[in-house]
Amino acid sequence: MIFDLVIIIVLLIVMFLGYRLLRYPKPKVKELIPTIKISEDETKALKALVSNKPIKDSPIRLNEGERAILRLDNIDLLEYKNIKTKGMYQGISLRVIDGLSYRVGEFSAKQKEALINIDLGELIFTSERLIFLGNKESLEISLKKLLSINIAEEMLEIHQRRRSKVIFFDGLNEAWKRYVNLSEKNDGLKKESGTLRIAFITKEILKL
Repeated sequence: MIFDLVIIIVLLIVMFLGYRLLRYPKPKVKELIPTIKISEDETKALKALVSNKPIKDSPIRLNEGERAILRLDNIDLLEYKNIKTKGMYQGISLRVIDGLSYRVGEFSAKQKEALINIDLGELIFTSERLIFLGNKESLEISLKKLLSINIAEEMLEIHQRRRSKVIFFDGLNEAWKRYVNLSEKNDGLKKESGTLRIAFITKEILKL
């Protein structure tokens, strides 16, 4: 009698869970959360990249005591601009690792702003600055002025003090693959999800 009652209760629970799953499916946004994690060995390799000797042939003039850490090519600089075509990136922020969020969303036609490509160039990370050398313009960001660094789709999203506009860097995944392929010391570095790894490197630089 008791055994039959237990079986009935289990069946009712299974039926209830099945009903909940069919009526309330998982939000699509969760499918976009990155599943790739940085292993302990690669974390050590990325931290070593930040703390080791500076890269050679830096195209910028460094301050006294400043080190050039990472140099990436073919990077797109993007900003929100007021244009005739309506559209704006809207999304939510999801925690990936401690202190780093991943933003997912889509463009909405409710605003008069759009995220557009400003320039193409090199992105250089130093111990003090984040520098973009473009074909049309250059950009220099002091690390002390950074408010937050997030991942927006496959882009790096940068917020700065005393600057209302948010800037984005795109093309990081392919740039990271080229960097790993050409690097003399790439032991432990993975080629995939370059944006996530570059964001991790940036946060490590901020700790210097």
